Amino acid sequence: MRRPAREAAPPLETLAERCRAAGLSLTPQRLAIFQALWGSLDHPSPETLYARVRPRLPSISLATIYKTLDTLVELGMVAELPSTGDAKRYDAYMAPHHHLVCDVCNDIEDFVDEKLSALRAPKVGGFTAQSVSVSIHGRCRRCSRASA
Repeated sequence: MRRPAREAAPPLETLAERCRAAGLSLTPQRLAIFQALWGSLDHPSPETLYARVRPRLPSISLATIYKTLDTLVELGMVAELPSTGDAKRYDAYMAPHHHLVCDVCNDIEDFVDEKLSALRAPKVGGFTAQSVSVSIHGRCRRCSRASA
């Protein structure tokens, strides 16, 4: 098990192409939100992204953050993670990987495991899986130390 390597630069050309294909402009808001999300390793909530983007774009609203995240998910540039109990969380790292989820502090950490990535979901009742993602729940190192 290891942490995934991430490209240093966000895939802005891909974002621009997908926006154009969907008939959308690459607005300063979309760009700023995507860049903030790409630069985050903590799988931020919309509220966290709002706090990070607002210094650059003081007139941006929380509603714009939510709408833009929905658009980025539809474009396949961002994934909405299963709820960790506190809020929706998002991930711009779209390469195959999995998550370690702390049930105490709700921290989410990326990891790669080739055996898990090789899993293929069975066809059940006509359902065809498109991808497999594993979330392992437990306690992060910090919370484990705090409870010891």
